[in-house]
Amino acid sequence: MRNAVNDKIYTVEEYIQYELKSDRRHEFINGQLFEMPGEKDINNQMAGLIYILLIQFLKSKGYQVYNHDVKVAIPDGRKFYYPDVFASKEEKSLDNQYIKYTPEIIVEVVSESTQVTDYVDKYIDYTKITSLRYYIIIEPETVLITVYEKDETGNWFARKYTNINDAVKLEKLQTEFLVKDIYSA
Repeated sequence: MRNAVNDKIYTVEEYIQYELKSDRRHEFINGQLFEMPGEKDINNQMAGLIYILLIQFLKSKGYQVYNHDVKVAIPDGRKFYYPDVFASKEEKSLDNQYIKYTPEIIVEVVSESTQVTDYVDKYIDYTKITSLRYYIIIEPETVLITVYEKDETGNWFARKYTNINDAVKLEKLQTEFLVKDIYSA
């Protein structure tokens, strides 16, 4: 269970100003700030590899790919998360330079401290984003990639990849990568 930084309830504007001055990242959930834990080197390397792969595959298709320090807004406007990696075709503006609203793919590399949050809380929240097509969770300690995909009717289903030689297919983005490309860290 994550604990809030303090008891203060922040407005969205106060949160953004706080983040701009803070030397640590905080996620915003219903007015409270939750400090982002540090990550292991393997988590950082895996997130870096997926970031590089997504840039290679998606940049030519008009996507911007972000990692670690840009937030994603949940549609209710009461939650902002820092995904490990995400991609969006959202045009850049002064209003969205710190927060993006229309990601199409979000990737989280789990750790012991974020596992429940990534699989439960963030899954529930991320799947509320109408533009989102894929939510991918990567387990760094064992070969397991879970790809949640939204179908044409708006329902979500999961595919799991546990073989190092599997190809992870993201058909809606006309992209695929090999599991071993992520687990070579």
